[in-house]
Amino acid sequence: MMGPPRMMQCMIAVIGMEARMATGPRNLMTRPHRGEAQMAKWIRFEQGGKSGFGTLEGETIAVHEGDMFAGAKPSGEKLKLSEVQVRTPCDPSKMICLWNNFHQLAAKNDFTRPKEPLWFLKAPNAYWPAGKPIERPATYAGKIIYEGELGVVIGKKCFNISEAEAGDYIFGYTCVNDVTAVDLLRKDKSFEQWARAKSFDTFGVFGPVIATGVDPMKLSVKTVLNGKERQNYPVADMFFPPHKLVAAISKDVTLMPGDIIACGTSLGAGTMGDAHNLVDIVIDGVGSLSNAFDQVLPSPYLLGSPPRQKKICIVGAGAIGGLLAAKFALAGEDVTVIDQGAHLAAIQKNGLKLEWHDGKVQTARMKAVNKPADAGKQDIVVLAVKAHFLDQVVRDIDSLLGPDTIVLTVQNGLPWWYFQRLGGQYDNHKLESLDPSGVLTRHIDPKRIIGCVVYPAAAATAPGVIHHVEGDRFPLGELDGKETERVRELHDLFIKAGLKSLVLPDIRSEIWLKAWGNLSFNPISALTHATLVDICQFAETRQLAANMMKEAQDIAQKLGVTFRVSIDKRIAGAEAVGAHKTSMLQDVEAGRSLETEALIGSILEMAKLTNTPAPAIESVYALVKLLNKVMLLEGGGVKVEKSKAA
Repeated sequence: MMGPPRMMQCMIAVIGMEARMATGPRNLMTRPHRGEAQMAKWIRFEQGGKSGFGTLEGETIAVHEGDMFAGAKPSGEKLKLSEVQVRTPCDPSKMICLWNNFHQLAAKNDFTRPKEPLWFLKAPNAYWPAGKPIERPATYAGKIIYEGELGVVIGKKCFNISEAEAGDYIFGYTCVNDVTAVDLLRKDKSFEQWARAKSFDTFGVFGPVIATGVDPMKLSVKTVLNGKERQNYPVADMFFPPHKLVAAISKDVTLMPGDIIACGTSLGAGTMGDAHNLVDIVIDGVGSLSNAFDQVLPSPYLLGSPPRQKKICIVGAGAIGGLLAAKFALAGEDVTVIDQGAHLAAIQKNGLKLEWHDGKVQTARMKAVNKPADAGKQDIVVLAVKAHFLDQVVRDIDSLLGPDTIVLTVQNGLPWWYFQRLGGQYDNHKLESLDPSGVLTRHIDPKRIIGCVVYPAAAATAPGVIHHVEGDRFPLGELDGKETERVRELHDLFIKAGLKSLVLPDIRSEIWLKAWGNLSFNPISALTHATLVDICQFAETRQLAANMMKEAQDIAQKLGVTFRVSIDKRIAGAEAVGAHKTSMLQDVEAGRSLETEALIGSILEMAKLTNTPAPAIESVYALVKLLNKVMLLEGGGVKVEKSKAA
């Protein structure tokens, strides 16, 4: 299967009606030997509330009586295909699905050849006939993919049969579209959800007929999406062809009449991404399976609809604050920014220009002032200044706060409120490195605070101009972990603004995940003037970052924090951002005060609190702290520039 690696692959084997054990006698009168079956296309239908089956010849059904898999006989009745409703060609008691069954797909994705069929079950509620539209699950908004496959139909109950015997049980072949909610497969890092991703209602599409008397090894499977061929692969490319496959699976489970074995797809499976999709699985000699899929997405809003307009004040319209101010204003919110100097003047005169990474440029108009008193009471206050400036801005914050005003913090590193409303051993412990005077704790009631983790990268490139580099995720969480109506509404404001968000039950673990990179990449970049990709691709600095992250991980784990990704994966994520200058490097070049305590000092304070050694972090902290002191004393920054030719 194409798309994300290790996508599941399925082939169908429908198993017949009469019981036969591997060692039992062969009943040739009940079922002809393989290769002796007459060519026919079996179909099931419904008409006038009654179900029936028969053979399809052109557009006419020759109705049969009895059991399709055992001695069915023509009744003499003829029906037009247009006069009936087509059903699935059988009712499986189980659908067995395989993964990694084709040489070409395995070679492309560097999969190891399986030693035996790799399979799992797909739920019966998923079975769906030709002609009916595939439906999006009400709870799922991610990608949905198609997989064109072949179905093998076998005639009798069997267990522990040999490959040589398997052909005696093959009834015929059908077309399959194995539909998958692909984003669910590895949503939980600890458990791959194959059955869930494959078993939504309408996701097990097969039919419309079962063709008998054909050689499967001469067949090719084609998938056509909206008129364009997406898949075209030979059945002969299987690791486990039909006879071998059925024999192998029969050694694991008893195959009952009508069961389906979903056994594999090859190159070309992909997303049904258009507003309207028509998918055709075409196997010459077998049939054509056609279904529509329309994108009817569930509401992205946790409260069901876009929230009403909010008064939002952004304190500090720099890289991230400016990005949020522009996005919220463009979404129709009543936005005020508080800033200073040339940046403030440019916003007042021309608005705030937002340059998105894809080249889209928008200008947002908003109120811009230089002090809280001029902003008035707000529904939401976003504190977007650097952590070491917070003690200055909160002294006048009361003029922004009404009875229900939310305070959203978007600083890098650990927040001053980390231990507030935490519970347990360290509940309400004050971080001296982040709130030495206690002014933050005194002026902001922790019940107002909602935590936020900022994943986008951006830069203020000129007065009144914000350039977005990458990312759009802003996970949120209440300090006590509850999913309140106000945090859901805040989530919906981010969605309304075209950003991504998620309400987390443990915002602190997510803060640590982001801080993990900040505490290493930011100071290393400030000291070396290297971009993220440079740090990650230089062996010594990559190892230094890993050492610092390991020390931080040891500290966090003593505080009950769990990390959902490995150190290597976190570094790889930073590397993928590319030649981006960290916020601390940008501050060094501009001669601004550095976030030394929020990014590093607070980690060391927690190291002492938990009696955890952190020599690498201590060393880097000392160097950055001295760099910050020198810059402040000299009144300037440091920037590496190319030397001019003599």
